[in-house]
Parts: sequence; C-alpha cells; structure tokens
Amino acid sequence: MKRFWVLVILFVGWLHLHGSMALAIDSDHAAHALISQHCLDCHQGDDAESGIDLEGLLKSTASLPPAALVSDDVSATWAKVEKVIKQGRMPPSGEDPINQNARQNFLNWFHERIVLKNGETQIGPTPLRRLTHYEFLNSLEDLLGVTVRPDYNFLSSVNVERGFVEKLLPVEVPGKSGFVNDANAMAEQPLPLLEYMKCVDFALSKMNTSESALEKQFGFRKLPDELNEPQIRFIAEEFLHRALRGKNTDQHTARAVATFQSESRNNATLPALKSMLRTILLSPEFFYRLETTQSQASPYQVSDVELATRLSFFLHGSTPDQELLAIAETGTLKQPDVLEKQVTRLLNQPRRISLSERFAAQWLGFEDLISDTDLDERGVPTINRAQYDEMLYFFDELFRSDLSLLNIVESDWAYVSKYNQNTYGKDQFKPRQAFDSRYTDVLASRRRTGSQRKGIENIYDPPTLYTVLGDRYGGIITSAAVMRTTSAPERTSPVRRGVWLLDKMIGEKLEAPKNVPPITNAIRSLPTPNPGKLDIIKAHTEMESCQICHKDIDPIGFGLENFGPSGRWRTTYRDKSAVLSEGVLPGGTTFSSPKQLKQQLLETYRENIVRNFIQRLLAYAIGRSLQPHDRVTVDQIYQRVIDADFRSGVVIREIVRSQQFLCRQDNG
Repeated sequence: MKRFWVLVILFVGWLHLHGSMALAIDSDHAAHALISQHCLDCHQGDDAESGIDLEGLLKSTASLPPAALVSDDVSATWAKVEKVIKQGRMPPSGEDPINQNARQNFLNWFHERIVLKNGETQIGPTPLRRLTHYEFLNSLEDLLGVTVRPDYNFLSSVNVERGFVEKLLPVEVPGKSGFVNDANAMAEQPLPLLEYMKCVDFALSKMNTSESALEKQFGFRKLPDELNEPQIRFIAEEFLHRALRGKNTDQHTARAVATFQSESRNNATLPALKSMLRTILLSPEFFYRLETTQSQASPYQVSDVELATRLSFFLHGSTPDQELLAIAETGTLKQPDVLEKQVTRLLNQPRRISLSERFAAQWLGFEDLISDTDLDERGVPTINRAQYDEMLYFFDELFRSDLSLLNIVESDWAYVSKYNQNTYGKDQFKPRQAFDSRYTDVLASRRRTGSQRKGIENIYDPPTLYTVLGDRYGGIITSAAVMRTTSAPERTSPVRRGVWLLDKMIGEKLEAPKNVPPITNAIRSLPTPNPGKLDIIKAHTEMESCQICHKDIDPIGFGLENFGPSGRWRTTYRDKSAVLSEGVLPGGTTFSSPKQLKQQLLETYRENIVRNFIQRLLAYAIGRSLQPHDRVTVDQIYQRVIDADFRSGVVIREIVRSQQFLCRQDNG
C-alpha cells in the first residue's frame, strides 16, 4: 500500500512538472509568435534597429530550460522590449498594432519567464562588494578614532577644498545602478592599493599624535615600553574583530601578532603596533565585504554578522560599530524588534548624513557642485557650497523627520542659504519653526550662534529652514542647485532639464537616437533671423524618431523656463520676449506655471516618482542595478509606502526587511 501511494505522489509530481513545462513552452510560443510577427523586420541581425537583435535574443532565451535564471544582460534587454510593448510605443505608428490578447500573453510570459524563476521569486546572483573610497575613509576614521579629512570649514572667506586623502584617490566611475558602490562597476576598476597604503599611513600618523585615539586602540594614553604576548594578542583580536567586521579568525590573529613581534625587534612598541594595524588595514578582508556562500540557486539568509555589515554600510557608509557587531554575534539581529531598534539607533547618529551625502547627491547629481575637478586651484566657491548645502539639508530633513517622499517634487518648506536669497528673492520665504523630528539633528554643530561666532570673521552660515511663500519654489525641482546643474553656463536648456526630470524624478531614462542633426541646422531652416527657443526646438524635433521622446521631454523642460541658468526667476528673455512656462503633459493635462507643472507631475507621474525613489534607494542599498526579478520586492515596498502616506522611513525599513537585503543567491 505504501508503495502504491509513493507511486501516486511521484506520478502527480511528474504531471505537475511536465504540465509546468508544457505551459512554459506554450507561453514561449505565444511570445515568440508576437515578436516574429511584429518586430523582426526591424530588429534582427547586425543592422538591427537601435542595436536590439530580437532574433538573437529569442534564441538565447529559448535555449534555457524553464527553471533557469536568465542573465542580467538578456533580462535587461527583454525589459526594454516589454516596456515599449506595454506602453504601446512599439510597433511604431503605421505598422500593424498588437492586439490586446497577444500583448497580455506577452506580458504574462515576461513575468513568468523573466521576473520569476520556475514560478518562484528570486534575487539573482549576489556580487562581491568592495569598499568605495567614501566607505574606506569613513571606516578608517571610525576604526582609528581620527579624522583624515578636513574639519568642517566655518569660514566663507576660504573656498572649500578636498583634503589630502581625497585628492590622493582616483575618480570612481558609477555603474549601471547610478552609484559608485555598484559592485559590478567596481569589479572592473583596479583596487588603488598604493593610494590606499598612503591613506592608511596618513591615518596611522594622525592616531600617533592623539592620546584619545591611542587609548581607544590600545587602552593606554601613553604606551609602556614593552607589551607581553597576551596584551598584544588582545589588542590584535579586538582590532581585527572591528576591522574585519566580525569575520576574523585565529589565523588572522597569528599573522598580526607575528607582524608585531617581527617589527618590535628593531622598533619601539608604538611603531610595531602601527605596523600590525597597517597590515590588518591592508588585508583583502578589510577592502572586500566577504560573505559565506552555500552554492545555492535559490535565495538564503546571510548570517547576522554579515547583515550587520550590510546595514551599517547602507545607513552609515561605514563599518559596523561595536554595539551592532555585538548584537549580531548573539544571533538576534534578524529578529524584527531587534532589527528595528538598530535601524533607529543608526539613523540617530552623525553618519546618517551618508544617505544625503552619497545616495541623494549621486542620484540627483548635486555633488558636482562641490567637485573641484573643473574649478581653479582656489577650490569650490561659497555659492556652490551654499547650493549644495540646500540640497544636503533638504534630504537630511526628509530622512530625519520621516517626511513624505512627495516633498521632493513639491513642498511648503525649503532650506535656503543667505547666499542664494538674491537669486530666489527675499519675499519668497519666511522663517519656520523646526519639524517635530524623529531623529537627532546631526547638522546642528555646523551652525554658529551667539558667543560661538566671536573671533570668526566672514563666518559661513549654513542654510536655514523656511516656509515657502508664493508659487515659485518648494521641493527640489525648482531649487537653484537643480536649475543650475541642468543649464549651460549662459543659457537654459529645456531639453536637458526635461531629460533630467524624466530620468532622475520619474525614472524614464532616455537614450538619444542616432543621427540626430545639429541644432544649428534647425536654426538655419527657420525663416526668421532670430527665432525663439520654442521654434528652434520644434524645428529640431521634426524627425519622427525624435518626436517619440520629445513629446515627453519638451513640456516638462519648457515648464521651467521661468528659471534662468542660475535659478533666478525671470519673465522675459534677453530679447525682451515673454517667457511662457506652459505645456501639455501626456494624457492631456495642462499647466501654465512651474507651480502647476509640479502639481501635475504629482498627478500624472506620482506612482512613477515614488517607484523611482524606491528603486534608486534599493539599488544603492544592495550595490547593483535592479533587474526585472527585483520587481516583486519593489511592488511590495511600493504598496507599503502608499499605506504609510509615502514616508521616507518606510522605504528604508522595507528595504532592510526585503529578501534582496537579508539574503544572497549564488548562481542560477
């Protein structure tokens, strides 16, 4: 009898497996039929339109079994195809349209074949992550108890400059995620070991002159002439534990102690200790965030110690502190109440600024304002610093007070610098009381008031919280920082601004079509000698391939024309012609001012804007570009953010609770 039921179970399993395979094959046929009928005329072979060879894509996908994990490159290309089919942008006008059933069958196939794997959610292979320069320097400072970068500059008479270690390190190139912590991009860039050695030596020399730092590392404000082996072993184990983020072993300790013993034969105690620490800080286990692998094709949870590392670098851009590591080593960090307590604690500390300083600054590009690569040797001028700070303070307030994400587009508050008041107009704001914040004001120490200002000439005043008056400002879209970074030095660029908004805010990244004629051709084609900007753009975009994108770009870009290249409000151009910030968004909604534009953006693109923020922060947190298989998690987070009135803190917590953050996956 038992044998009979075993056979029944095996037979049912066989039917289920082969039934699933049959469904997958049928679904493949339906998808392939749609592509063959509507797309292959233009998208096959070496001369495929836009470089997308769908014939090759079909073959590469069909060759994989239904349970296989589709590669990132293949799934990303399929995602482009799915997007234009879903939006009805392909086939182009004039071609036979796809009927609704065929379109839905394709979308179902995409979800089952590309988003899921064998009907199950997945996170894809977890890449090896390396410390960015920012994370490396933060970790050095936190481990050694020193500051290796210049202290905050309170003078407005001295331009901001990068410090020695920042100038020493090479430029990092962002990856497909848009961030320099992209694991795949970092894997293609060499580890600047020589430069890192110089940074470590510089940090150790600073520690050498700081009694508090020496006491933190060794337990002595003044080192004795000799240390016995148990003392050396204790110092080595304690430092290794913090530097290697709880992944230290007896072998690491033995090598560290051997380094000290070798150096102490010819050197005093402190130089020998510094040599030991130097060896630890130059080990691969410090630069790389190593995690234990299980060679599993399905997601599995990382250890609590590994989760502590992920959490600290996400929220602090630095190595875990002793409390976080200690809790992780009890094996309780994954417990929801414990994890929540640690998230709250980390967000209450100064390193929280990394979310604004790195995530927001790289996402929106306002870090370019204080990059001195294109400036003269005097460094970054005060006006750049002021515009950068307005954005920095805005985003820290968003996180600090757990405000709605929709404030990014439109808000009744803003941080305004006195150095920008002439640009904005002094009648556009009034002082405002502070929010009832959830977390500590980590930027309070940058403001000098009362007796603190004595003896400081030309003091730099950070931006102040104001209530927005009128209808010009609010949110970051119309800030001086964004208006300036999306303009040419002497003129505005509606196209650049429109592309920036679609990409950074709405999440619609556009690629310029090939063979775009120069704009001078459009100017020469117009009958009038001094055509207006709108006439030039219209002439420039007469090509059908241009119109596909410009119907979305131009209304948004021209809706911001009231703001000049520096962000100053204007109602006429230099030739005295009127500025008209008006247009029609997709769907037919109209606007006649920047204020109305922002309101309509929140009506037309609200879901896109919120999803875009979630996707950007998730990509930053996990160190890679998002793939179609991440959609399930994004959908879940989006729904919970809606339920919580779009609060920024919900995004952070849902990312930390997500499968992508808690788990890893080793292969397909």
